[in-house]
Amino acid sequence: MISAFTEFRPWTDPTVVSIGRLAMRQVMTAHINVEGARGLRQESPWWQNLNGSWQLKLWANPDAVPNTAVKTNLSSKAGWLSVEVPGNWTMQGTGDLPHYTNVQMPFALRPPEVPEKNVTGVYRRTFTVQRGWKSRRTIIHIGGAESVHALFINGSFVGYGTDSRLPSEYDISDFLVTGKNTVAIMVPRYSAQSYVEDQDQWWMAGLHREVFLESRALVHLDQVHVVADWDADSEVARAITTLRIRSADEKAIARGWSARTWIETLDGRRLSRIQKETFPHRHLQAYLFSGHLATTTVEAPKVLPWSAEMPTRYRLVCELLNPDQEVTEVVTQVIGFRRVEIKDGLVSVNGQAITIMGVNRHDHHPDRGKAVTFEDMRQDIVAMKQANVNAVRTSHYPNDHRFYDLCDEYGLYVIDEANIESHAFNTSLCHDPRFSATWLSRVSRMVERDRNHPSIIMWSLGNESGYGEHHDACAAYIRRVDPTRLLHYEGASFHGGWSDGLGLATDVVCPMYPPVTALDWYADGALGTRPVILCEYSHAMGNSNGGLSDYWESFNKHRVLQGGFIWEWKDHGIRQVAKNGIERFAYGGQFGDTPHDANFVADGLVSPECEPHPAMQELMWVHRPVSVEQTGWKLRVTNRQSFRNLAWLRGFWEMTVDGQILS
Repeated sequence: MISAFTEFRPWTDPTVVSIGRLAMRQVMTAHINVEGARGLRQESPWWQNLNGSWQLKLWANPDAVPNTAVKTNLSSKAGWLSVEVPGNWTMQGTGDLPHYTNVQMPFALRPPEVPEKNVTGVYRRTFTVQRGWKSRRTIIHIGGAESVHALFINGSFVGYGTDSRLPSEYDISDFLVTGKNTVAIMVPRYSAQSYVEDQDQWWMAGLHREVFLESRALVHLDQVHVVADWDADSEVARAITTLRIRSADEKAIARGWSARTWIETLDGRRLSRIQKETFPHRHLQAYLFSGHLATTTVEAPKVLPWSAEMPTRYRLVCELLNPDQEVTEVVTQVIGFRRVEIKDGLVSVNGQAITIMGVNRHDHHPDRGKAVTFEDMRQDIVAMKQANVNAVRTSHYPNDHRFYDLCDEYGLYVIDEANIESHAFNTSLCHDPRFSATWLSRVSRMVERDRNHPSIIMWSLGNESGYGEHHDACAAYIRRVDPTRLLHYEGASFHGGWSDGLGLATDVVCPMYPPVTALDWYADGALGTRPVILCEYSHAMGNSNGGLSDYWESFNKHRVLQGGFIWEWKDHGIRQVAKNGIERFAYGGQFGDTPHDANFVADGLVSPECEPHPAMQELMWVHRPVSVEQTGWKLRVTNRQSFRNLAWLRGFWEMTVDGQILS
């Protein structure tokens, strides 16, 4: 019941990051056979969509929510609204409105205090578990809830989760009944966790990412981690896959479970031999048993490497076999073969130094807020590619998992950033032991979910959160579990300078808004030798970006300066009809929100509807993949790409005198 949960008040305690939540894993859906696994997740008999219409009711704070809000009887609809999930209730006519701040918090308190006025919503709906799921485990996936959430099934408390930009999953099998079930999710707008989600964006609220059910076998593949490596010297691709099986009943994992893996093209043509490995059984000596893990290694000699210029992808197929050698389920991961490293002092992919022509991107839609659709994400990425953008920083939190699928497909290098920004208390929370679990949980769960995506070349420890022992702990975790990628954290460079002694928390010097003279000074050897990639530069607010050509003249002159990410991609305007009846894009203060930071949220290269601003033309020019220079009667054509030749382009020239074409 809610009363027992609210007495505990975990939303006020930063040391409580979850209750009853399953360990993070890659987002993957099991299928009956290989043919099904090559298709869409909604074609699996073990996946059920819960998006759509939900009931929602708001209370003044979590303590005001009554027990009846989560009970199974939904016949009483007094005060309940019908809203769409995914969605932000702040964008759905509830009367609780968006609030914009940049650095300052939306309330004047000290961490970890939570305001008394803390609008809390309860979402609820009914569902019926599909036939054939009864002997299996039923898992609910909550894609994102701002700021925290508590889950109830049929009136019983199931679990609690934090981090509004990563999914939480719970095993709800033991709470289900035959026939119709009720799911209720309580979401307080603010929590102790809000102090580490103080990013330059709108404060919203609600279930802004997808919700669905999955059915998992009693023994199932719980983790599939693949290192898809490309050796540029031998041109050999190698997939090292670590698989883990789990069960709610440990005794169900008998001796003899095994897995088969192979690599194939996206149209199903097998490229490698089939590799089979048996999962170890639990040893009598517990200290020798590290889990039901199996590792397979397959080589595929005739594949193409992945890069942002040529994003070639393949499919990893994983079959789980029981002790009788029957296939019980099949999962797949779309992968790309590539190697990321610092080589000869430069960030390199597949042995070649790259140049980052990037942008910072927030989730935003003028009508739906943070609830962006798959097509919204695709629209952003297509527009980026058309503007010669080759990289995106997920400022300042992990995105929906499908965004990375699109980056893999279209070809964008990604800095995947943890949902950590304590800007209002910049230099204190990174040392506060009450927030240590918050830091490590957010970073580790991001890595566990996203580590199979070839587009991700760096992990970011967050943004504008000082630099302290929490960052070092997170960096150590990443270096242990994923040494195949680089580390990025601007705070280490800001608080420690640009010297070479900050290798623990960042592999690159990644400053914000440095003057070109400072970059030239660094590149000329005054400070160090690490590669420089600007995590933010050329603030795109109003009639701006006039210095782009100066930055790119410096980037092109010094190899150690490897580009950067413009702040930012899109204006965060919210569609609003003013008192005079004219439609406009609103910014901070135009919803009665105080304190606020006015129009500082309108600083993108494109409008809220993804229409380019004038500076986009300059961006496309400095990012151009090919440059042409005239020297006398000759034209010099320079290929500025790292991997592709110019065979994919067609060019023409003409000579004119006074407007007349001579040749």
